[in-house]
Amino acid sequence: MLPVDPDRLRPLLRLLLAPGMHSAAAARLLRAFGGDAERVLAAPREGLARVPGVGPALAAAVAEAAATPAEADREAARAAGMGVSLLGTGDPGYPLPLIHTFDPPPLLYVRGAWLPGDVVAVAVVGSRRASAYGTLQAGRLARGLAAAGVTVVSGLARGVDTAAHRGALAAPGGRTVAVLGSGLARPYPAENLPLLEEAAARGAVLSEFPLDTPPHPLNFPRRNRVLAALALATVVVEASESSGSLITAHLAAELGKDVAALPGRVDAPGSRGANGLLKEGAALVEGPEDVLALLEIPGLSMPAPPGPALPGPALPGPALLGPALPGDRPADRVLAALEGEGALDCESLAAATGLPGPAVRAALADLEVRGAVHPFPGGRFARA
Repeated sequence: MLPVDPDRLRPLLRLLLAPGMHSAAAARLLRAFGGDAERVLAAPREGLARVPGVGPALAAAVAEAAATPAEADREAARAAGMGVSLLGTGDPGYPLPLIHTFDPPPLLYVRGAWLPGDVVAVAVVGSRRASAYGTLQAGRLARGLAAAGVTVVSGLARGVDTAAHRGALAAPGGRTVAVLGSGLARPYPAENLPLLEEAAARGAVLSEFPLDTPPHPLNFPRRNRVLAALALATVVVEASESSGSLITAHLAAELGKDVAALPGRVDAPGSRGANGLLKEGAALVEGPEDVLALLEIPGLSMPAPPGPALPGPALPGPALLGPALPGDRPADRVLAALEGEGALDCESLAAATGLPGPAVRAALADLEVRGAVHPFPGGRFARA
């Protein structure tokens, strides 16, 4: 578990634990004060109240939190006792895809670990009241993706989310990441606590909310933006017209990510949201092979079905991300395109390399982990 940095994360904890505070307001305050939580805590109430979306009441709460650091100390100690890492945006282990969004969570509570290879992720989301068809298809889809080396991201809710996590965990070596709309001490729904433990052991469980935050309805749109940002593509499996999974899909589209849906029965109200996405232009997928084709990442494919044992050495599985190896062509092509060109964005790199956008993003995330490229504002990258 990564230790709490007392010089940086404790002030951030104090800010986030102020009565009435939420991560969106905290992010506004941090942007207004140069990303420095200590400057926020030391600012006069009048200056805090002038930040859009804050106001006098929340400004007074921040001033109170600045004068009472003991609560942050208790939260940090409790997190350590639960095996929860506290990660700020500059810490190792903070998911790289979140850093490059407009509104990254200032602080993440993490069980398990986000690994560099998890940048090859797909969000599988849908109805909490999934039918037998929706549950079956979500599990089948997630298991196939996980078997191909894709990390499956979902929200640990009932229905499709639960089936997606379980499907990923059913694949040999499968990884899954759960993003909560509550604190890690208040997982929702409670019956999914055993599933949370499995996800933490074979992936990660993330929350931007303090430990005891209940599952308030306003938390879930915040959660959904994290789901959309973490994944290269979002797949909706069975959703009504009012389903929160449609928020995830639309946020993914705004981020330039691929959006797909698995078609449902035309006479089922629980399928109208997913089918509506297809009418709006989402990719139609019927199985994991369709999602892998949508990602267009070289070397990413379904494993061959088991056959009779043959003599000779075992064949390696698909190489996704990791240490630079001969033949790692997407990363090599991206590096070559950056040679002598200064900082380029993803669209320019896709044009220069002939690679699809998701493959460029995955290669950039891998190269950034290796220290081979450096990010700049506006989503641009240059050779380090």
